[in-house]
Amino acid sequence: MMAPHVNPTAIEYGIVLKGTGRIQIVYPNGTLAMNAGVREGDVFWVPRYFPFCQTASTNGPFQIAGFTTSARRNHPQFLVGRNSVMQSLRGPEFAAAFGIGEKRLKRITNAQHEQVILPSSSAAPADLV
Repeated sequence: MMAPHVNPTAIEYGIVLKGTGRIQIVYPNGTLAMNAGVREGDVFWVPRYFPFCQTASTNGPFQIAGFTTSARRNHPQFLVGRNSVMQSLRGPEFAAAFGIGEKRLKRITNAQHEQVILPSSSAAPADLV
């Protein structure tokens, strides 16, 4: 699974080169925008500021070629993982916003050791599409 992330500067396009998987996109308010199975040859796009993730099915590798519409240096913002937005926001204000202590927030944000590619406890089923 590619860690959930958001692209704040560009639209992101993807082409499935190999395998099958699932693309999940949410609106900026957190509600589900799309949850679709994809396979080789499928093309998808993700609007700017829409968080999304890509999960491989259990039947083999999942390869995607992706590109963005921005000519500027583009840095997707990962929402979980070792270098996530959560890591840079953690502090007393962020903990207070969630109604938890700083120690608990630190345990939560440090729980994910991977950075971009995450192990998935619930891989997408093999018969997606």
